[in-house]
Amino acid sequence: MSLQTYPYESHGRVHSFSYRGDSVGDNGVIDQVLRNRDYDLTRWAQGARLLEHHRRNSPAHPSLIVDAGANIGAASVYFQSEFDNIFVFAIEPDEANWALCELNTRPFDNQLNFHGAVAASDGVVRLIDPDMGDWGFRTDAAPALPDSTPSTLVPSISPRSILTHPATAGTMPLIFKVDIEGGEADLFSGDTGWMNEFALIIIELHDYLMPFSRSSRSFQRALGQHEFDFVHRGENFFLFNRNVLDVPAA
Repeated sequence: MSLQTYPYESHGRVHSFSYRGDSVGDNGVIDQVLRNRDYDLTRWAQGARLLEHHRRNSPAHPSLIVDAGANIGAASVYFQSEFDNIFVFAIEPDEANWALCELNTRPFDNQLNFHGAVAASDGVVRLIDPDMGDWGFRTDAAPALPDSTPSTLVPSISPRSILTHPATAGTMPLIFKVDIEGGEADLFSGDTGWMNEFALIIIELHDYLMPFSRSSRSFQRALGQHEFDFVHRGENFFLFNRNVLDVPAA
């Protein structure tokens, strides 16, 4: 694997971010996350309120940021560069991507990179390569097919298990970022009580990529159970939790 380096600078600090120069996916996540700053929260009043919530509470309880669908670690590096007093729990099912995520987040001792997938429940899921490049891997929560090999299976972890994981003990849930190529259909199909514990959920939906598959149906149903301000930029929806952010009732 031949790697190149992108010098990502934020707040006077430079991070040497490694990527595969011939990978459309790697170049894409660098463009979206590090160059275009797709996860920048400062453009909205809701974002300013979240940042104040973090600044007020994180000295006592480090803020927990979950990077579900971490790919090669661009979002993790972005959050690590923008926030102090955090712990990042990153999840990536593809082994090559996960290895690069490990490399790119090595400077941070406040991060755990889980090689597997986020799902509604703990267990095992199948990793599927739909031939869409390094950022298109999908997981299927259905039982493994008879011809599946162990190399196609990865462990899954639920949001509730992330919140009770020893590594996240003592943290305050802040951001749950979801970019899992259609896996949201399973993720939001079970208990969604965890959604009310995070100040912000960032999600990319994939109906455009998987037409009429109902990949966002369970997510849409879950929305009605919680109180969010809902804003949109680029490929992502930002759900700011009114209860966690102490927004007065109308």
